[in-house]
Amino acid sequence: MKQNDYIPNESLLCLTAWASRAMIADLNRRFHEAGLRVTMEQWRALSHLCDREGLTQNELSALLFQEKTSVSRLLTGMQRRGYVTRGSHDRDGRCNRLLITDTGREVLEKGGAVARLTLYAAEAEVPPDELETCRRVLSRIVHNLRGQPQARHQVQPADGGAYLHV
Repeated sequence: MKQNDYIPNESLLCLTAWASRAMIADLNRRFHEAGLRVTMEQWRALSHLCDREGLTQNELSALLFQEKTSVSRLLTGMQRRGYVTRGSHDRDGRCNRLLITDTGREVLEKGGAVARLTLYAAEAEVPPDELETCRRVLSRIVHNLRGQPQARHQVQPADGGAYLHV
C-alpha cells in the first residue's frame, strides 16, 4: 500500500506541514545570512519572554506547544548565547523565572525585520482576502486540535481512496 492511499499530498496535513517547513527553512536561512545566531524556535521563545517577562519553563512550554524537555534544551542554548537568564521564582523554589537579556531583545528586534522578509516572500501574489481566509481557517484548525483528546474518526479522501484513521 502506498502512502498516498492514506493521506493525499493535497491534504491539509501535508500542505500545512510543507508550508511550515518551507517558511521555517527560509527564516532560518535569512537569520544566518543576517548574522543572527538564532533559530525560529529560539526567536519565538524570545518573543513570548519579551511579552511576558518572568515566565516559568512550564508556562513557556505551553505557549510554544512543545515538550518540557525540548524547551529545556532550547533554553540552555539560549542561555549560553546570552539571550536569556534563569532567575529564582519568588513563590516556588522549584521553578525558575525566565528573563530576556538586552542581547536577547536586540536579537528579537533584528529577527523581526528578517521574519517580515520571509512573510513577504511567502505571501507574495496571494490576494489579501485569500490570506485572511487562510488565517481564519488555520486558526480554527489549531483551536479544534489544541488540547483535544485524540478521537478516532474514519475519513475518506475526496478521490475515493482508502480511509485515513485519525
